[in-house]
Amino acid sequence: MAIAISELETLSLSDGTTVSVSKTPGMAAEEWKETKKMLEENPEEARRWETFVKDAKAVKSWMQQQCIQEFYQSKLSAGDEAVTGKLLGLERQPEFAHIFEDVKRGGTQAALQHSYNEPLMMKVNRAVGGIPEEVKDALSKMQSSPITLQEACKMGDLKAVQDYINAAGAKTDLEAKDSKGVTCLGYAVGANRIAVAKLLLEKKADASACDSSGGSALHYAAAYGRKELLECLIKGGLSVNAKTTQGQTPLALATKNKQKDAMELLKSKGGQM
Repeated sequence: MAIAISELETLSLSDGTTVSVSKTPGMAAEEWKETKKMLEENPEEARRWETFVKDAKAVKSWMQQQCIQEFYQSKLSAGDEAVTGKLLGLERQPEFAHIFEDVKRGGTQAALQHSYNEPLMMKVNRAVGGIPEEVKDALSKMQSSPITLQEACKMGDLKAVQDYINAAGAKTDLEAKDSKGVTCLGYAVGANRIAVAKLLLEKKADASACDSSGGSALHYAAAYGRKELLECLIKGGLSVNAKTTQGQTPLALATKNKQKDAMELLKSKGGQM
């Protein structure tokens, strides 16, 4: 199950500001059109969505909930009495009654608000008998497929990264950070995805700024002991003594994590604590 990584789109909000968002993988074009309209009219929700789509874990959780929801909707449409009884029973339970009332009043926006509440959604699943066997395979495939560019780099999915870059063309933003403030190159180097890291470097990804804390690709290679990438980055001209916002050099991180090979290489190149 290959999941295409969606490109970012800039939306102009009703309060005069803009946000960069993308549709969740698998969302139909018409549904995304309606969602964008809703986001443009609701700036607070749009900014929440902007944060949400940068968090691969949160997006996958939402996608899985949608998959389960579609399963139950199909059962209801088919007149499955057992499933209908379980779901209608939830509305009568005080713990869940407010969800049904909110969705009746607020529609899509209210449903989205509740979908962000993962503990609540897990309670709903348990209340209707757990995750249905019929959807477990689809959920597993969702979990193993990258849905953000940063996640594709972390997983070493070279084809997904190449496909995204080819599709986005000039709009490709390799410096974009995810919800943790880390760039594609930071993840590729940290996870020792050599082919992906080299592709990103060929595409001019900024090796000197891989996160929101001043960490360079050299800091990541040193911290995780990625010797081959460390050598490549040093040859590329990165400063062996660059400091993060916390004042840490690559050698300091390699030493902290007891990465002996990285420590020796950095010292041989003039690395300092």
